[in-house]
Amino acid sequence: MSIYDVAHHLAREMKGSPEYTRFMQAKTAILADAGNHKMIRDFQVKQWEIQQAQRLDQVDGAKQQELEQYYSLLSLNPKAREYLEAEFELSRVVSDVQTIIGEAIAEALPIGYEDLGL
Repeated sequence: MSIYDVAHHLAREMKGSPEYTRFMQAKTAILADAGNHKMIRDFQVKQWEIQQAQRLDQVDGAKQQELEQYYSLLSLNPKAREYLEAEFELSRVVSDVQTIIGEAIAEALPIGYEDLGL
């Protein structure tokens, strides 16, 4: 079996996973309600802005606290909470797969990458 066949098989398995199914159901529920959709979208924009600031070492404590408060508010909404939990679980699975592959081919990384701690 070729590496591409394995990748396609993995993609099919991921799409059939409970984590993917749960996420897609939660996403459909969020998209069906304009208010919930806006709240999730606003949260994701704030989250993205903070992640960008962290990459530049320009973290604003007030913005971080605002995001945490917004998350607490979202958590009170059952559909929003379900979406965020499902999104986290699916992201965890994808991250775990990337880690497994990365560890398997770590020796094949170009010279110098080991110094970067990647």
